[in-house]
Amino acid sequence: MPKDPVRLLQRHIGYPGFRPGQEELVQAVLAGRDALGVLPTGGGKSVCYQVPALALDGLSLVVTPLVSLMEDQVGRARAIGLRAAHLSATQSARERSASLTRARAGELDLLFVAPERLDMLAFREFLKEVDVRFLAVDEAHCISEWGYDFRPAYRRIGVLRGFLPCPVLALTATATPAVRHDVMHSLSLRDPLVVVKSFDRPNLSWSVRPGGAPYERAEHVYRLLRSHGGCSIVYAPTRRSVEAVRDRLAGWGLRTEAYHAGLPGEERTRVQAAFMNGECRVVVATNAFGMGIDKADVRLVAHVQLPSTLEAYYQEAGRAGRDGAGSSCVAFHARADRRLTLRFIDRTHPPPGLLRRVHRQLKRKRDGAGIVSFIDPELCRALGLGSGAWPEAGPLAALERLGAIRRLEEAGTGGNGSGSLTHRVGVRDHLDLSAAARLRRHARAKLAAVLRYAGGRGCRRRALLGYFGEAAPGACGSCDRCAAAVS
Repeated sequence: MPKDPVRLLQRHIGYPGFRPGQEELVQAVLAGRDALGVLPTGGGKSVCYQVPALALDGLSLVVTPLVSLMEDQVGRARAIGLRAAHLSATQSARERSASLTRARAGELDLLFVAPERLDMLAFREFLKEVDVRFLAVDEAHCISEWGYDFRPAYRRIGVLRGFLPCPVLALTATATPAVRHDVMHSLSLRDPLVVVKSFDRPNLSWSVRPGGAPYERAEHVYRLLRSHGGCSIVYAPTRRSVEAVRDRLAGWGLRTEAYHAGLPGEERTRVQAAFMNGECRVVVATNAFGMGIDKADVRLVAHVQLPSTLEAYYQEAGRAGRDGAGSSCVAFHARADRRLTLRFIDRTHPPPGLLRRVHRQLKRKRDGAGIVSFIDPELCRALGLGSGAWPEAGPLAALERLGAIRRLEEAGTGGNGSGSLTHRVGVRDHLDLSAAARLRRHARAKLAAVLRYAGGRGCRRRALLGYFGEAAPGACGSCDRCAAAVS
């Protein structure tokens, strides 16, 4: 018999009661029902799978997109008394084997995995050996082509319904009505409970300011930081711009740290810890910083440049004011920014000609089993694998989204002399360039929505809520547009 979820919440997590939407989702899982929860940033999605894992015997499986996020989620789960582990390609084979052995022995409550691991035959065989009580899909918007971070392996999670007779809980912070429908269809959710809480954050003030040269934007950010207490996050679009803004702010006397995916893992861990424990008040970062960051006193989130989607902007800006106190979300924008954003779109969704050429090259390199191993240094460099890490953007990532290639389990280190992971991919004959064109159109449509938000004359809050399919109760009275209207 499942234990009382409210008492578990109070005893293990220390909250007096659930936040809006959490209890309905938890009760659905405990009753064996599928559910979709759209809880805005700061809404406490992790509680929705932590409490059922505390209440149920057996193993709870959580699909999550990033290794850094998994590690953070494991740490939080262990802190409240859950026996938790994760599986990732960055671990040694011995570490992964130890976690699987513990799960088979009934010594784990929560296991976090990336969606790609669900494709592995050995892992699917493992799932048949353990008692999986429910499956949670975190960042579920990655399932949808209409989502802002589409990831093909997420699209295949629904296949598990064939041999996992357990409820599925899908969780996300940002999903338009079209994305919600896509998530439910792809996961084959059965009569799901759908909980969509308001995206409205009345304590946040929104503004978009004219963007000048990089130096001018950094100077404006410096003034903002001087006028805000608490902690602040400054987002910049590229690693180079992160370093440049951090250096300028530090040169003006502010203790500032930089965070991006190009830094060593130990440095990223140090920066995140310094920010979370209050040693450092300001972090300048790419969008690599934020997932799993649950810090209450972020008073300012500034974007040196607006992201390419409103979903990304809302999620990143929404890290401000999680304690309910007044906080500011400020973005800089200029017409010239569109060119850089279009270059990002071209990297994420390369032109059809480039995809055709890379696909043809991979077909020539594949072996008799249709597999290419990236151990040729020249091939690695040509395809953006010089560091050994699978690229987040570029032709390989695009071909994977299109189903023309599929990543297989890493072969280990070797080959290229770097000691980094050697990737193996299966290469299919078919390449659907019509799907590539569709994804490019989606990306450009999302950029158009960002430009409308930046240039719109009405209430910023109303514009954001309208994008997510929610009617604003009225003008917010605190954004830059509303303030200008009354001045």
